[in-house]
Amino acid sequence: MAHSTTSQDASTRGIDCPNCLVQRTATGEGVFARRALSAGERILDIEGEPVPAPTRHSIQLNLDLHVECTTAIGADEMRARFPWRFLNHCCEPNASVVGRTLVARRAIAEGEEVTFDYTTTEAVMAEPFRCGCGAPRCLGEVRGFLALTPEEQRARAKFVAPHLKAFLPKSQA
Repeated sequence: MAHSTTSQDASTRGIDCPNCLVQRTATGEGVFARRALSAGERILDIEGEPVPAPTRHSIQLNLDLHVECTTAIGADEMRARFPWRFLNHCCEPNASVVGRTLVARRAIAEGEEVTFDYTTTEAVMAEPFRCGCGAPRCLGEVRGFLALTPEEQRARAKFVAPHLKAFLPKSQA
């Protein structure tokens, strides 16, 4: 969900991503641009441990492969090592997951929250949720790509992960 920061003094010690940082939002935490980013620019790499099934915070990389940060570490180290874990969903995001990289879909201003559409990587959400992004075409309920209508799937075709393209009609894949 798109949020604005509630405080610029959020804990950022140890964050080593040169393009983004984790900050507090009105409803938790999110990833924010440290500097202006250009469309197509790499924001961060998605690193972690492979897991066979989705979890609340995993990102799906293939039909039977998800990446998760399963190591028991403190909050500051979690923000530093796995900033992607704090990415919020938006139905009209400014970034997309391409392989194991988060890439800017459009120019992103310094200080702007970086968001991505979970339905472009997740076949089925481990924990579906109500979306409050406020986008004109907000889904309302985020349950994963397979729960989308054919029209919603087609609207995401350009940004959907390769493992989900198999579910698109042949003319869209």
